[in-house]
Amino acid sequence: MKKKLLNLLNQKKAIIDRMKAADEAKDQAAFDTAQTELTNLDNEITRVKAIVDAEDSVPEPDEALPTNNGGTYANAANHSKNSNECIRAFCACIRAGARNDRQALTENMDIVTRAVRNEGMVEGTPADGGLLVPKDVQTMINEQMRALSPLSDLFTVETVTSNTGSRVRDTSPTTGFTKIAENSNINKDDKPTFANVEYNVQKYALIVPVSNDLLADTDQNLLAYLSRWLGKKAVITENSLLLGLLKTLDGSATAITVADAIKNLKTMKNKNLDPAFIAGMSYITNQDGFNFLDTLTDNDGRPLLQPNVAAGTGYMFAGKPIHVLSNSHLASADTTPIYMGDFKQFGTLFRRAIMSIKSTDVGGNAWGNDTTEVRAITRLDAQKFDDKAAVAGKITVGDA
Repeated sequence: MKKKLLNLLNQKKAIIDRMKAADEAKDQAAFDTAQTELTNLDNEITRVKAIVDAEDSVPEPDEALPTNNGGTYANAANHSKNSNECIRAFCACIRAGARNDRQALTENMDIVTRAVRNEGMVEGTPADGGLLVPKDVQTMINEQMRALSPLSDLFTVETVTSNTGSRVRDTSPTTGFTKIAENSNINKDDKPTFANVEYNVQKYALIVPVSNDLLADTDQNLLAYLSRWLGKKAVITENSLLLGLLKTLDGSATAITVADAIKNLKTMKNKNLDPAFIAGMSYITNQDGFNFLDTLTDNDGRPLLQPNVAAGTGYMFAGKPIHVLSNSHLASADTTPIYMGDFKQFGTLFRRAIMSIKSTDVGGNAWGNDTTEVRAITRLDAQKFDDKAAVAGKITVGDA
């Protein structure tokens, strides 16, 4: 049936060529005849495409065994073979999109779509006609993201399958048991209360330029380039959303000065942060804030900022991990921001399924620059869960 669909699409292209020729020749009769054929052909394409889509939703017999993540494949050997085939097909789709080769695009997109469905990652294809990123390619992007130490490592991350939804969290009780006398009535205590946290994922997109020389290079080099770019841009986007949550704390930020820096920081932790969140707390600041903390010492002159020996990377301040962002992403204004708390309890990043991409060498700057433009789309949202789980401080810029 898919072969029939490809043949129909080729016939459509031929009819359109006839219409163009008739228009140039001012042959109205020939144009009308071709237009009638095109209308009938479009109806047939619609019917055949509906059948193809229905067939794609039914698993093949050799796809009966489940994978660990909910997908299916016949066995491990076939999975490895199919994985390599999927990567080749994914790269072929990017190249076919750049050449506007509909037949190659349709054939390879079918391979990728089937692989993504088998991985249990989605139920369908993107509405905008893009190409879903298969698991192995998404893994490459995720590895690039982890190498950049994203803020999402500190927050709760949840993958969702719908654009909107809600999560329920219970609020902490404030009172315990009530003392009563013998044979006295027991009053009703405060019942568990729950807060509803709603999410609404939004679409975020970017265009990555790919030189046509790289497009002709190996699959590995093409994917390395794309994963590096997409990973970097994804981290910047997610960091921006999570920083938006943190900045809601700025209104009640504790002032930190050189003269009383250690005292101010202790006040942030001991008085402003709920003790329930101290065990899992860490710090977030920018380069200015990190430089400021690097100047602080204890009463014996020992620096409070120490290498994180347990993690093998990064630093600890007063025994807690510190995450440093670039000044370009977390800027200092009149003051330098610093946040502390258990950020996994504070907020959640919602990711909608997986990324989708589409390529073209027409439009934008692609034609003039002899490049291919790869458009990537992802869907995200970030919401606070417990605003008591983190607090903010502000360091005087002149002191930092």
